Amino acid sequence: SERCAKNTCDGPGYASHDVGVTGLALLCFLGAGHTHEFGAHKATLKNGLLFLIKSQDDEGCIGERVGHQFLYDHACAALALTEAYGMTEASAFKAPAQRAINFILAAQNPYRAWRYAIPPNGDNDTSVTGWMVMALKSAKLSGLIIDEGAYAGALSWIDEMTDPATGRTGYVDR
Repeated sequence: SERCAKNTCDGPGYASHDVGVTGLALLCFLGAGHTHEFGAHKATLKNGLLFLIKSQDDEGCIGERVGHQFLYDHACAALALTEAYGMTEASAFKAPAQRAINFILAAQNPYRAWRYAIPPNGDNDTSVTGWMVMALKSAKLSGLIIDEGAYAGALSWIDEMTDPATGRTGYVDR
């Protein structure tokens, strides 16, 4: 875009992506072992996690449903919430994390993968699918309820997109 000409970006970005970027930042802290209860960045984690929870709607979507990429933001935020719950078992995170996972499951195309639509419209892509599978795996490891069949649909999509001769995997085409 014009804002990032010659690798120099300016401007505030887009508020619709705040939950996704917050989720990614929180994952960095969580990956380093910090939680809202432990580490030098407790307050940062607490504030970020509370922001995600406050940004969740009644159906479990974290963030505004703006543009066609809001499911990426949701997936990053959901992954951060499930990781935080898994690391701490804090009761305040369990229900929001489960709602976020339920939203992911509702967005999956039947027997397939994910893309940009809820309700799902039959389109799939490897990138959104990867984020969704990561959130589901974290949820499973954290003791949240998932539909194990979701993995089969995602794996079917990845198999379809992967060239058996080279192992290269495509985005929406092999």
